[in-house]
Amino acid sequence: MQTINPQSLISELKDAVKAGYPAMVWGGPGIGKSDIPAQVAAEMNMNIIDFRANLFDPVDVRGIPYLAQANAESPKYTSWAVPDVFPIAERDGDRGILFIDELPTAPPATQNAFLQLLLNRKLGDYELPVGWAILCAGNRLTDAAAVYQMPSPVRNRLAHYELEPTLDDWIQWAHQNDIDTDLISFIQYRPGLLSNFDADEYAFPTPRAWSMVSKKLSRANTDPERLFYGVASLVGDGPAGEFVAFRDIASRLPDIDVLIKDPSKYKRDDNPALLYALANAVAARAANDTMDNIMKLAAKLVVEYQVVLVKGCLARDKELRQHPAIRNWITKNANVIL
Repeated sequence: MQTINPQSLISELKDAVKAGYPAMVWGGPGIGKSDIPAQVAAEMNMNIIDFRANLFDPVDVRGIPYLAQANAESPKYTSWAVPDVFPIAERDGDRGILFIDELPTAPPATQNAFLQLLLNRKLGDYELPVGWAILCAGNRLTDAAAVYQMPSPVRNRLAHYELEPTLDDWIQWAHQNDIDTDLISFIQYRPGLLSNFDADEYAFPTPRAWSMVSKKLSRANTDPERLFYGVASLVGDGPAGEFVAFRDIASRLPDIDVLIKDPSKYKRDDNPALLYALANAVAARAANDTMDNIMKLAAKLVVEYQVVLVKGCLARDKELRQHPAIRNWITKNANVIL
């Protein structure tokens, strides 16, 4: 199966929703599989209902049987009360996404119980509203995540995509979601640590784990030892040690606001860690009224770090692409892909 990056996956899932066929997103732990269907729903202005397939058994999926009767004279018959997690147009709206998460961790019998829903959009007497689509997600067998082999009839009813997060996608997302700038700089400096799954470790680096590190940093004690233990609890000892050392280097940066106000005060430094930290710290202050001086400061850096800085600015505010200083830089560096 070919891997796909987050932006391309979003486009593919939108097509699946529009066309009305169910799709399955595969990938390792903590890479954002469960976030993407919610983003698709938000961008398409649709509701979303999500539930964990591994919390259901086959009877739960089909529903609870009860005796029904059309009228007092007619014979009784067995009908099924489906779980209220399934969408009802009158209650949940005419358009939406039913997101079945952790499908491969559900036992095969439970997965098979979804067959009719995936193929015919029905479960017994229940029928999925016309404007609703089905998306699924889960870990692969190789992820040591207690998953089951998906039965072939289930596999054959889904479009399959394997998500592989890219550094550029994560950096853009991080700038847009107020991830700690030292952390963004560190991942650019050590891209191999963005996602490094290790089934033998309790804690290992993933995009989700680094997001939790960022939240911790906003509240963390500045003591290096305390910081190390906090970060190590989320990403493991090795990555935590590297990050704490990197953060110590980044703390030696001069006052960024002073540099932006007067770029001539910048004194060149060739330490890559410090340059990544500088570029992202400056990008965090990008605005229309600071861009002229920011680009004067950028001109004092080698092109590699100019790109980091400009990408950071545009990730935070794409409208800055129209700023004269940015447009001038793009013209002069037409050979650089942003």
